[in-house]
Amino acid sequence: MEKTHLKIKYKIKVKIMLLSVFAFVLAGCGQKEELEIYKANMNQFFENIRLIDSSINAIDPNSETSTAELLSLLDSMDTSFAQMAALEVPDGFPGVDELADDASAYMSEAVSYYHQAYEGEYDASYADVAYQNYEQANIRFQYIVSIIHGNIPEEIFTYDDDGADESNQANEDTSEDNTENPDNESADGEAPNP
Repeated sequence: MEKTHLKIKYKIKVKIMLLSVFAFVLAGCGQKEELEIYKANMNQFFENIRLIDSSINAIDPNSETSTAELLSLLDSMDTSFAQMAALEVPDGFPGVDELADDASAYMSEAVSYYHQAYEGEYDASYADVAYQNYEQANIRFQYIVSIIHGNIPEEIFTYDDDGADESNQANEDTSEDNTENPDNESADGEAPNP
């Protein structure tokens, strides 16, 4: 009777282990499938941006329709950035979700300002603000490309190897700053973080 009971326990343990391994493999397959879908969507996004960029560069500036063509292509770029930001980012791409949201927001602002700059009489100040937003969107786009290719840009992600020593150094620096600047403001005029 005890041998039968041990065999049943053994069979149950084996089944549980097999189910665990099977579940682990399925979870891995799901993550791999999610990753492949994301990469395919991002490749499509990159291709869309490449085509839009080529089309923008091909616009004849002397054409009567050049402004309408440009604004239409910028609208398409804005839509592509919004779609990219809506993608579910799988694990393994740190910060891409936030960068994508930021890039999309900057692109939307850029396109809005480009419309204000070019619809009606040209307004250079709107065009300048549009260009600044466009540049910010593209900086984030380049960061995303780097991260997807396995390179995490140091400009956006830093970490402390020895947090205790640097924490003490930061406290000492803050003390020195407070004695040098009695108003408790930083050198650039902003109040320090509490």
